[in-house]
Amino acid sequence: MNRRDLLRLSLVGGGLAWTQRRPLFANPLAPPFDDLPPSPATTPFVTTLPLPPVLTPVAPFSAPDVTFPPQAVNPPTYYKIISEERFVSLHPELPLTRVWGYRDANVANWPFAVGPTIVGRAQHPIVVRHENQLPANHVGFGVPEETVHFHGGHVEARSDGFPEDLPNYDVVFGSGQHYDYGYALLDPGFSHGAADPTDRPATMWYHDHVLDFTAQNVYSGLVGFFLFEDELDTLDETTGLRLPSGEFDVPLALQDKRLDAQGQLAYDVFEHNGFLGDKWLVNGAIQPFLVVKRRKYRFRLLNGCNARFLGMRLIKQGVVQRFDLIATEGGLLSQPLRNRDLVFLSPAQREDIVVDFAQYPAGTVLFLENRLRQDDGRGPSGTFTQPEIQDRGAKFLKIVVGGDAADSPPIPNVLRPFAAITQAQINGATRRTFEFKRRNGVWVINGQPVDLTQPMASVPENGLEIWRLKNGGGGWWHPVHIHLEFMHVLTRNGQTPAPDERDGIAKRDVITLGPNDEVEVFFQFRDFRGRWVMHCHTLEHEDAFMMMRFDVV
Repeated sequence: MNRRDLLRLSLVGGGLAWTQRRPLFANPLAPPFDDLPPSPATTPFVTTLPLPPVLTPVAPFSAPDVTFPPQAVNPPTYYKIISEERFVSLHPELPLTRVWGYRDANVANWPFAVGPTIVGRAQHPIVVRHENQLPANHVGFGVPEETVHFHGGHVEARSDGFPEDLPNYDVVFGSGQHYDYGYALLDPGFSHGAADPTDRPATMWYHDHVLDFTAQNVYSGLVGFFLFEDELDTLDETTGLRLPSGEFDVPLALQDKRLDAQGQLAYDVFEHNGFLGDKWLVNGAIQPFLVVKRRKYRFRLLNGCNARFLGMRLIKQGVVQRFDLIATEGGLLSQPLRNRDLVFLSPAQREDIVVDFAQYPAGTVLFLENRLRQDDGRGPSGTFTQPEIQDRGAKFLKIVVGGDAADSPPIPNVLRPFAAITQAQINGATRRTFEFKRRNGVWVINGQPVDLTQPMASVPENGLEIWRLKNGGGGWWHPVHIHLEFMHVLTRNGQTPAPDERDGIAKRDVITLGPNDEVEVFFQFRDFRGRWVMHCHTLEHEDAFMMMRFDVV
């Protein structure tokens, strides 16, 4: 029995011995109530926001273990990422913190807690070699075995980051090994002559996905952004939709962590309900600041927390500010949603907003704050449609308005329009129901804990599917992620969904199930056959067996 098997047994044991450890009424801004002491105090907003650079290419590999479909006619670009243990500064008042993280193989010393940002272009394949240099004899939480999930990607099964090896299907690589991932970046439907450019993503990310230890490895730092560009979303504000770009296009990975007295990451491996931190990090720095110019900015918000849901607001002198929402996990919206005042993000969700700082005089100070009340890993207070948003919150990022700059044009009224699912498609779809529930201290789907050796569902390639995702109750929240395709959200509790998840406006790759919620989503699993998974993206729930395999056949 290896170390991972022993740790897995402890995971099962811990899950069967759950007891409530938080008072019924708790200060919503107090540290999480568990056996860990609070993190050391730090002064907020004394360090600049880290901005990890874009991953740089390498020479082609002599024998990459990757094949692309014949429709991928452009030559691939090659990249190499190293997974390693390193010491980084989360805050200048703390000692250097040991993390696990990704780095660009072309950069010897990577000072960031977050990995390099991958940028991919539509129809231009890339090969990413991930080399595992994590310490084989690591002591502490996490395991030095990897499988990397391209979260938001439409890719073949062997490059998706399946969580576990199966007979004749090796996807996990240990210390001293590497694995090649091939991302064709073709439009879904390409293999059936029905390539759909409206199904292109915008803000994605990549992270570790190894069975039973995703929570620990992701918490340790194995995360990075993956951005997508094409002729509309060009990452160049002089072309396409002319969205804010360059220094005015800012990815923000929002996370919560806990630190011990020595400034090292602390984690409770027996907290299977969902681990919460008491330090607020953006791109791997504790409460940093950002100086902006008086013009429009695009902020790509990622909830990179293990279990904390976020209700982000932009605040100026206690007053809530407004912005435009232009994208979710499913890419650009069909049209911008104007004058928004809240970004609700379940773990792993992304939303892109545009803030126009030209309306503020130089010297104005704003804060990006989480105003959503959440006392424990069960989930936030309230319901999905009426979450408990507080009058004060946790300040993640301080924004200081500086001088003037040339601005990008107004955000257009049309972004990436797409057709809503038709009644004929709905009538022709196969319907399935999946219930997410806690049973005997273990998280289950349709009453079953994870068994990756057998599919819970086999779906035909290119077939029409409607899945009813049901929260089995108990007051728990579950952000459900389904690999391979975006979701068209048809109904929430029998009603038309809100605009930011409504079919015809937005698509999602993570759908939030609040207490007793039922959501109907439409899929067409295209192009690739093989093994994929659906799971709760509260990572402790995922690791405590709330995951299922489905096969596309």
